[in-house]
Amino acid sequence: MFITIVLSILLILVIILIKIKKSIYEKAIIDADVLMDGRIYDIVKTKFLSVDLIIPSFVIAELKNFSKSTDPIKRNRSKRGLLIIEKLQKSGIINAKILKVDFKKINDPILKIVKLAKTTKSKIITKNFNLYKEASFSGITVLNMNDLEIALYPVFLPGEQVYVHLIKEGSQSHQAIGYFDDKTMIVAENGRSFIGKDVVLTITSSMFTLSGKIIFGKVKEQIK
Repeated sequence: MFITIVLSILLILVIILIKIKKSIYEKAIIDADVLMDGRIYDIVKTKFLSVDLIIPSFVIAELKNFSKSTDPIKRNRSKRGLLIIEKLQKSGIINAKILKVDFKKINDPILKIVKLAKTTKSKIITKNFNLYKEASFSGITVLNMNDLEIALYPVFLPGEQVYVHLIKEGSQSHQAIGYFDDKTMIVAENGRSFIGKDVVLTITSSMFTLSGKIIFGKVKEQIK
């Protein structure tokens, strides 16, 4: 009888701990920048992301406001963000919940998201550096899409050889530019005469810029 009672208590404690763990670790708020970027849906499809997504109603309002912008790029990106919300909810892969919430006394969308993350004990997924900085300072776990993008860039060492199609002139008179499938820019130092052709490129170096990673190399030979 005593053992049964102890086991029952232990079972209840395990259930409580599981619920607490879920409430703390398995929710993530996504902001307007991530939705407008659109790749969150592709990440969800890979099933690497194992959290419930929270989409605050004030973020949706922000997207709808952007969709009325006179700037065609901002307008189109906001419309894509609204479409991504629908796709996430219909994916059947992840639970994407629209949370009707607002903080009337807070005007800054960044501070609203930080406040909501604290209230709901959620993580944050963002591409916004200011939100990342503010949330991190507040002790909130932030999944930075920019960090993920950098982590997934292909790694090449000097001396390695790659195949690339050169499509246009570079900034220097002897350079040509190509791209990998993931949009990584390739600069062929002696490639100007090979524009429009497939070549074997020997990697010499790489660097990170605000627009992404750039690979430098020299043309070894043209692919027949």
